[in-house]
Amino acid sequence: MIKNLALTFGSETKAQEIVFLLKDIKKVVRQGFYEEELEKVKRYCEKEKLFVVKSKFKVLLTDEENYSNKGIRVKKDDKRLGMYFIYISKNEQKAWLSAYYELIGNDAALGELLGYPGCCIKYFCDHFNERNTNPEQKSNDIFTNISKRGEDLVLISHFPCSAECQETISLAKNNLKILEEVDPKRTAELISALK
Repeated sequence: MIKNLALTFGSETKAQEIVFLLKDIKKVVRQGFYEEELEKVKRYCEKEKLFVVKSKFKVLLTDEENYSNKGIRVKKDDKRLGMYFIYISKNEQKAWLSAYYELIGNDAALGELLGYPGCCIKYFCDHFNERNTNPEQKSNDIFTNISKRGEDLVLISHFPCSAECQETISLAKNNLKILEEVDPKRTAELISALK
């Protein structure tokens, strides 16, 4: 199931997030897409009765890597190739609020809507900045290990405040349980890769 959904959303990690949204594990999903990718995402969301809100800006990635947290916000009419953030939810107000909070730079309120643990939201707000765009805590725990997200192998979508964060571990265990129900092959792949 995840591989098929990835054909629409562009990666298995993004597909997982949509599954978590459909299964009511997440209230809002935030993902980046280039203009040419948006139509199939919108069609899927319309079919599933999901609300989609597009950011009022584009982001130009500044890293050459596969996965990047570094970007420059530019206006929508900027001619350079950039991606839009898309906020997807079963609740229209939450999709719009997420877009608004991102627009005004309220990372704490956005993190809350995205379902991140409060301790991890605080950690991100305290540590993420222009000089530190990857406040990753090293972890060998499959539930808090985000080191392979660039390889499309991760259980969570936030920066844990520590490798032992119990709220993140609980959230990730729940994510793994849902994945096991919908795609045992993907689950086995994640467990193997994140050990």
